[in-house]
Amino acid sequence: MEDAQDKIICNCGTKTVKQAVEIFKETDLPYKKAKKLVTECNKTCCRRPLMALFNMVDFGEIDYEEIDFLIDQMNNR
Repeated sequence: MEDAQDKIICNCGTKTVKQAVEIFKETDLPYKKAKKLVTECNKTCCRRPLMALFNMVDFGEIDYEEIDFLIDQMNNR
C-alpha cells in the first residue's frame, strides 16, 4: 500500500500530501489562495481532501488515515 504522505493530493497537479502539508504550513493565505499553490488550478475536484488537510495543518494535527480515505473516495467516483 502506498504511504498516504506520498499520494498525489489532487489529480490536477503533481503535489503529494507531504508537499501540500509543507505549502500549507509555510503560508498564511486563506484556503482558496493556498489551494492554488498546491493544485495550480481553480477546479473543485479535490476540495474535500484539500480542505480537510488545510484545516488539519491549521489545527496542528494531521490524520493521514482520513486524508488517505478522502483521496481514495475522490479517485473512485
